[in-house]
Amino acid sequence: MTGALLYLQLTSLRNAVLQRVSRLRRPRYLAATLLGAAYLYFFIFRGFVGRPGGRHAEAAAGVGLAVGVAVALLLMLGRLAWAWIFSADRAALAFTEAEAAFLFPAPISRRRLINFKLLKSQLRILLSAVIFSIVSNRFASASTWWMHAAGWWILFSTLDLHGIAASFTRERLIGLGLDPVRRRLLFGGSLLLLGAGLGWWIRQTVPPPAEADLAGVQAFTRYLQAAQDTPPLSWLLAPLLWVVGPFFAPDAAAFLRALGPALLVLGAHYVWVIRSEVAFEEASIELSRRKAERAAALLAGGGLGTGRRPARRRRDPFPLPPSGPAPLAFLWRNLIAAGPLFHPRNWALLSAAVLAGAAWLAAHPAHRVWLSVVAGVSAPLGLWVPLAGPMFLRRDVRLLFERIDVVKVYPLRGWQVVGGEMLSPVVMITAVEWLVIGVHGIAAGALGPHGAPLFLGWPGLAGIALITPPIVGLMMAIPFAATLYFPDWMAAVGQPGGGLDLLGQRLLFSGAYLLALVAALIPAALAALPPYFLMSWIAGSRSPALLGGAAAAFLVLVGECAAVVWWLGRRYERFDLSRELPQ
Repeated sequence: MTGALLYLQLTSLRNAVLQRVSRLRRPRYLAATLLGAAYLYFFIFRGFVGRPGGRHAEAAAGVGLAVGVAVALLLMLGRLAWAWIFSADRAALAFTEAEAAFLFPAPISRRRLINFKLLKSQLRILLSAVIFSIVSNRFASASTWWMHAAGWWILFSTLDLHGIAASFTRERLIGLGLDPVRRRLLFGGSLLLLGAGLGWWIRQTVPPPAEADLAGVQAFTRYLQAAQDTPPLSWLLAPLLWVVGPFFAPDAAAFLRALGPALLVLGAHYVWVIRSEVAFEEASIELSRRKAERAAALLAGGGLGTGRRPARRRRDPFPLPPSGPAPLAFLWRNLIAAGPLFHPRNWALLSAAVLAGAAWLAAHPAHRVWLSVVAGVSAPLGLWVPLAGPMFLRRDVRLLFERIDVVKVYPLRGWQVVGGEMLSPVVMITAVEWLVIGVHGIAAGALGPHGAPLFLGWPGLAGIALITPPIVGLMMAIPFAATLYFPDWMAAVGQPGGGLDLLGQRLLFSGAYLLALVAALIPAALAALPPYFLMSWIAGSRSPALLGGAAAAFLVLVGECAAVVWWLGRRYERFDLSRELPQ
């Protein structure tokens, strides 16, 4: 069967390439492909290919391992927490419906099926490793690009195998009677105990960073290196250091020395996956069936719930009255679909815990260094959330497209439907932004204007919090407009896979986000200037004046939001299902 499986893999790859090439006959896909190719060439490959890092390589040799391990540690902790605590997926391997129908009834062992899936994923991993090595080659010498490629391959392959092994282990634990709730309590409690014990040990053995340790990159690198070399943290980081060791090797001899431990970790994960005697066929068939039904529903304009998992009962986020504004009902439904995190009570508890932690840091002068880190991180994060949040949540806009044949029969005006669908992402992004603003206000307020020069005072932060919802609403209008005017393109958003055409499409959307933001802020800024200068002259301080200017800008932005929702509602009412749904 090895030859047949290899033929299946190569034929599937050839057909996928031919399908993407055939789409270039359509002008919009050709334009998006050219834009994506131009972006990759001018902004990535032209600057990196054949240009070793020079002095950047020398700097990377000094700081790369310490900083890289610190970043990789955070990513790995997040991956481990998701795989062992939060994920509820069954042990399913991603086969297509045709592969499941062809392979599962065939006389093929379970181990060979796993090897076929791992071989299939290697194409994606190898392509990612090559692309990432081209980019990282700027920070390497000319002779180490192949080490970076091998290092990226080891890292990606290990993470992929760990995700599969974790799903297999979760399935076995369910078979042993450990349900997901008990598993989360067990692993979550163990992780908290381990983190608390490790934190106590580090606090006793590693001094907190002084101001001299934060004076520059080299100084902070030395501090991180000393912390990483302190037991028991060094023992826990040993597998991670082995995995990233080949990537950060400065020369070929060091690469060969680091290659053995890294391959040992990779081989251990492979043995873990192969020797996990778990029945994954049923869950894999269900997964492939859902994917096929979802694709068919998109092509046919399928209704609500087509190709989805059976819905699990969740608590109502708030009592929904029998009558009232229609957008409130959309918000109630979408908060249920968003999961337990954005349940008002859960979010209030999480926010209280985060703000209490920030207040505890602010109350102790000894933690001033960590407070500076919190203030420095929260400031750019507060700028990033309202700008990037709508880009990440634009996949949720596809829900309107998937069930538009059902929503169309609602006895509602177009602006009610559009406003209701936009309300939930606006509420969720605003909630995150307000939490970030609160953390930054506590940290920067305790540091003072000299420790946090970007601190605008609480009135200024309140002004930013005031204008956040209408700004997010205007940003969310971009994917809604694209859904209603270009439904064929939006059908591909959120689907697996990629390509130059999808990269170009994302670039076009990113440009549209920036243009919409600039166009919306110009009238708001013009309206905010008179009350700002007037209140600055009266109060003699810019902090209250910022709040007054933000209030004037808020009124303009709300008016713009209302106009955009009305315009999109008119377009929604004219949307013809028989002609405009993708075929």
